[in-house]
Amino acid sequence: MRISLSATLIAPLFALPLACSALAQQGTPRTEVVTVAVRPGATMRYLGVTTGVPPKAAVILLAGGNGALRLDTGGAIGSDLGLNFLVRSRVQFAREGFYVATLDAASDHQKGMNGQIRLSQQYADDLAKVIADVKKRARVPVWVIGTSAGTLSAANVGARLSRGDAGPQGVVLTSAMTSLDATGHCGKSVYDAGLASINVPVLVVSHREDGCQCSPGTPAAGSKLIAALSGTRAKELKIVTGGNPPVSAACDARAQHGFFGLEASVVKTIADWIKNH
Repeated sequence: MRISLSATLIAPLFALPLACSALAQQGTPRTEVVTVAVRPGATMRYLGVTTGVPPKAAVILLAGGNGALRLDTGGAIGSDLGLNFLVRSRVQFAREGFYVATLDAASDHQKGMNGQIRLSQQYADDLAKVIADVKKRARVPVWVIGTSAGTLSAANVGARLSRGDAGPQGVVLTSAMTSLDATGHCGKSVYDAGLASINVPVLVVSHREDGCQCSPGTPAAGSKLIAALSGTRAKELKIVTGGNPPVSAACDARAQHGFFGLEASVVKTIADWIKNH
């Protein structure tokens, strides 16, 4: 497949005349809580969202931060990761025609995950069990989408599972962790994940004005990442701009790092790319 490298500028989407009728055709979002046994004594829980319309694909959303949503059996999120870009956009992904699985950390990592855990073989093996469960439930190909620290998880899964049936159909990296800092705040980067081993389609989405030192949104940073993904021929960089003024710190969810004010347009960009690959 063709290698495509592009920079795309996206402005916020506002209400369209046919929006109500389009949403009516998509159905009303429904949520279920699913618990998957991943290892002896350990489980992973996810929020499954569907509109009731047969899905075109399934996406597993991997939040940033420490990755621990602390989901309860009723589907309530017990941490501030409810504000995370992917977590707060889960219904929008469902309305784009996907079965959506918003994934929590494993039951033995409810205090949070660091980069070492996200990049481990054990984490990839755990995700293989979740991917299998989602495939069985939705009966469509499964993609993994990570944001911020969640891109460590997504890249790790893509690298370790790409060459087997247990892996994802494709990988999406948003606000990818590509840089380290002198203070150690960033911890690990996606370059620790063996990117050359990923052989499935990869989309990279960045915000040009991302102020987080761990995830620069510059064309140079994005091009370097695309080049490192040497094992796949289907890869593309999309750089967005605009959105709302930040109301959180630069590396937090309600800033350019979290596509604040651009949720609908970025979700659509990701959805369209997945549907075409």
